[in-house]
Amino acid sequence: MLPVYKRSWILGEDKYVELEVCSTQKGEVTIPSASWSLTPETAVEAEQSGACEVEGNRIRALIEPQKTGNYTLEITYELPPETRKVRVMVDVH
Repeated sequence: MLPVYKRSWILGEDKYVELEVCSTQKGEVTIPSASWSLTPETAVEAEQSGACEVEGNRIRALIEPQKTGNYTLEITYELPPETRKVRVMVDVH
């Protein structure tokens, strides 16, 4: 089972979500690219999306939900030769 990450927002806030990617194998982790999308729980299409800031093994996405409710933030990153995804549940009130 994958871990579920949860964050809370107050409507009008813009905040960073930050991830640190670690490897079970020895060696340095370098992420060449990452992107994000923010989708309301009741929608099919993303409300916002963009490129993440990447520095070595750290990923940052600055998001600002536009309405109250629950959202899913999905971060997609490359860890060659793989593509991986992380989901964060965002509660906006």
